Amino acid sequence: MAKPGTYRRWAWEMDRKSTSERIGSEWFVYLVRCADETIYTGIAKDVAQRFRQHNSGTASKYTRSRLPVKLIHYEVHPTQSSALKRESAIKRLDRREKLAMVRRERNLAMRVRQIVRLEDVPNVGPSIASDLRLLGVSVPAELPGKDPYQLFQDLCRITGVRHDPCVLDTFIAAVRFMEGAPKNPWWKYTAERKRVILQKQRDGRDRG
Repeated sequence: MAKPGTYRRWAWEMDRKSTSERIGSEWFVYLVRCADETIYTGIAKDVAQRFRQHNSGTASKYTRSRLPVKLIHYEVHPTQSSALKRESAIKRLDRREKLAMVRRERNLAMRVRQIVRLEDVPNVGPSIASDLRLLGVSVPAELPGKDPYQLFQDLCRITGVRHDPCVLDTFIAAVRFMEGAPKNPWWKYTAERKRVILQKQRDGRDRG
């Protein structure tokens, strides 16, 4: 399954107007829950229109006999190819795994909406928030998908200072939290940081 943050997340309740306004080259992957509680996964250019087609019985032979259906999840992809790959990955999940994915994404979307300021992210104080803004991260919703190791390297390069590794640990904690991880103190990621950096050093020696 795709790593959180590798595709943009949209609102979880269907908004017909906003969906139609966004139609262009983008494709949607969507999940509907059928009347018999099974989950159907598909792709579409217009989620609202496809949803109406499902409930009118004109979209799919599978859902036609399982009406009504309810839209429970959708996400946007830049191309039909990436949407098809994501659809295929989701279809390999069983029902329990699909519902767990929907819950995770919904909780993550709620977390992104509720946390407005960088200073509201656990472990992020005024100093770290200032560092993130210097790196072009102005709101918490921009953290998912960021590489905290690259953020740290960029910070050291921009400021001309080799910052304490605990700053990197805090970057990791902030990104992971906004990607759905539990509220962990920054030092919980110290071991990960040491392991990753050691592996990068080994890889560098091997290439040398």
